[in-house]
Amino acid sequence: MLQQGPPTPPQPATAPVGLMKLMFMAGFVVALFGLGTLLSAGPSVGALIALPAGIGLVAAAIRLRNTALDQQLYRAVRPADPAAVFVLWGGLAGLFAVGALFGWLFDTAGSVLIVAAWPVLVAWYRRRRTALQVDATGVNIDGVPVPWTDLAEIVVSDPQSGQPIHIGARLHSRSPIQVVAQPQGFNLAKLTAMVAKHGPRDVRVVVTGPR
Repeated sequence: MLQQGPPTPPQPATAPVGLMKLMFMAGFVVALFGLGTLLSAGPSVGALIALPAGIGLVAAAIRLRNTALDQQLYRAVRPADPAAVFVLWGGLAGLFAVGALFGWLFDTAGSVLIVAAWPVLVAWYRRRRTALQVDATGVNIDGVPVPWTDLAEIVVSDPQSGQPIHIGARLHSRSPIQVVAQPQGFNLAKLTAMVAKHGPRDVRVVVTGPR
């Protein structure tokens, strides 16, 4: 059985969320402009600079976001979901295909539509893949938000078994909630530390045998 330990030390400040979103959108637009110029007018200095610069901005924004989230929450993901992957990338490909078909892919309106739709698809995919999330507001397990005041303990099957991990939330006011997470990337120490950081002292993380 594992119980939460002492609170974790303060983490270094991270980039504001607004800055990360601005970097992502700016990078996406710049990369789309560079790609559109390459496809419509051929190689040019501006296009060859814009495309890698935009991709670099997007990559930097994603890294900053992941670093910030890693310090503020713990997230365990469900087993592989091919249908969700298909919807995510199929949706993006569909936007590009429709834009190319009707000729607005590289127009301002088309760029705005794609930039607006892509984060929506990513957010949907992230929610669908999330088995468990622990943050300052409480626990979200199997899509059900549970405030800290209603949580008694989190029970997980042995992550060292290599089998899918069964996670349960025992609650004060209702029946337990259970979900299955993939063992790859599951970090019991980080889960315990995040519960210790955000949760009341009487909320425990309990490890049981494999199921």
